[in-house]
Amino acid sequence: MDKLIIINSDDTTKNLMYDILCDSDFELYTASNGKDALLKIPELKPDIVILYSDLNDMSGFDICKRIKDDEHLKYTMVLLVLSLETNSYIKRALHAGADDYISTDTSPTILLAKLNSFVRMKHLNDKINEQYNELKEKDKLINFQLRMAQKVQRSIIREIDTKIGEIHITSKYLPALEIGGDFFDVKQIDDNHIGIILGDVSGHGISAALLTSMLNMMFSSLYMTYKKPNELLAAMNSQFYSIFYGSDTQMYACIFYAVVDLAENRIVYSNAGQSFPIYVSKETQEASQLELGGTPIGILSDSKYSNSSISYNNGDTLFLHTDGLTDFSYKDRPEEFDDELKTLLIECMQENYSTEMTIDAILHKFYNFDMSKKFESDDVSMLLCTL
Repeated sequence: MDKLIIINSDDTTKNLMYDILCDSDFELYTASNGKDALLKIPELKPDIVILYSDLNDMSGFDICKRIKDDEHLKYTMVLLVLSLETNSYIKRALHAGADDYISTDTSPTILLAKLNSFVRMKHLNDKINEQYNELKEKDKLINFQLRMAQKVQRSIIREIDTKIGEIHITSKYLPALEIGGDFFDVKQIDDNHIGIILGDVSGHGISAALLTSMLNMMFSSLYMTYKKPNELLAAMNSQFYSIFYGSDTQMYACIFYAVVDLAENRIVYSNAGQSFPIYVSKETQEASQLELGGTPIGILSDSKYSNSSISYNNGDTLFLHTDGLTDFSYKDRPEEFDDELKTLLIECMQENYSTEMTIDAILHKFYNFDMSKKFESDDVSMLLCTL
């Protein structure tokens, strides 16, 4: 039952109002002055207040404002009864935050109609607040799950800063959300071979994070069995496709995989729809893309992949990145992005930048903003290899 309090210093009028409402579906209370009202209202927390504008100890307008300013009473509906229905009184009522007003000679029918309207509004507010609180609780749960998913993902996909032989590899991972849909890894296959993988799964958020973790673990279980890059991508495609075959949503992943032969100074690579890496020669001071295409894994059950290779010299650079790096500012100008990135990588090589300094230069070149901000368009992952 909704609580209603009548505040009026005139006992005759107050009792008349009480009699009008006694048969209604309200739990009725009364107060004879402002001081009494200010003591009862915080304790009762009424749903509706019928407040007369002129009391014997203070202004009803002031009481109305104090009710509306109270955080615990801000949804309490206030009906001001104006002793004078003048523009001045009406403005004061609205300024005080009254939800509606009537005059002292308003008929009982109109009074009840306004109160019924208040009840509907109050119940609607209660429903909205209930749903809002439910959403807040769900949001807390989702945020908790995101934090846990982030910890799990970061425990599986770690930032890389490692040196194997003469090769120095550094990563940079900037997810669009707390968790992202990119993955990468570096594995030492044997004394003379290193496997480098970079991938980007479809989608964002928790589902993408689960896929990246799954693909990372899949790679860890396959790289020792499938020594050739194209064979590894075919094996990953077969497993990935079999998991999601027949599902409502088609899932796929773009992956670049390379095996570096330390003894032969040679890189053998295969590509399943990932952005073309950039190779920079220290001797010629030229940069080129490793242009080898392929179908992303998960789209076709029997996708075939090819290998290509390139010889390298000590001091050369191999730069891998996901398409988030391009899409942030150059989505419609990929050729311009490629040219500027090549130029920058050459400049960093000429200045003898470290891998960390080169990655920072890339970020500041293409974004030039507070690095604490998230990449709202897509995840960004980079691997820089100094050979």
